[in-house]
Amino acid sequence: MGRKARYLTLAEKTAALHRQKVNHAQSERGKATRRLQHSQNYAKAHSRKGSSKPPLISSQLPPLPQSLINLAVASLPDGKLFHLASQSADNLDKSELPQWDNNPPYTMPPPSDTRAEVCFTENLAQVMHGRNSRLEKEELQQRVQKYNAGVPNLCTEMKDAIGVLLGQWYILQDYISGTKDCDRHFRMAQCLLQWHVCRIYLYHTEVHKMLSGLNLYI
Repeated sequence: MGRKARYLTLAEKTAALHRQKVNHAQSERGKATRRLQHSQNYAKAHSRKGSSKPPLISSQLPPLPQSLINLAVASLPDGKLFHLASQSADNLDKSELPQWDNNPPYTMPPPSDTRAEVCFTENLAQVMHGRNSRLEKEELQQRVQKYNAGVPNLCTEMKDAIGVLLGQWYILQDYISGTKDCDRHFRMAQCLLQWHVCRIYLYHTEVHKMLSGLNLYI
């Protein structure tokens, strides 16, 4: 016997496909997909791949969301571990830090619910913020060297990076708003989110100066 047709008419099939699209669009996965597509479109719309010509001054970037800016300029920790981590990689036990550079969910098992583990999570947050601060300073120095050397397409690279990071920002926001993970995983996701938006804000500011013909790195 043949398999029974799921839809008897073209109209029924079209209506079912429409319902599936609507349900997907309203789901959390659908929303996250649209946000990621928006960020990819942002990178495409504002890149100049294949061209060594300088960007037009009239070509401006769209403004960033205010919520992103607020988080980007938020205060960072001011503890001893933050300052040690921000000064040198030699001050750190680097064996387990890179795993927190990835998007959640994390594979590290949740810690036990003890005061010592709570304290460790607080210290870990300071270390990650300090480490990320140091890495961003190092990346800034690399951008300064490229800019002073007249490396072509630096502006395009930074626009593309903004698009990628915006996609990561949307994904992390969705995770943080709905996660039921342990406090440590939640805090590490918050650290990662804050440093994504810090980089977006820095790149956006630098590209804006490039497009405006301002002296970028004084």
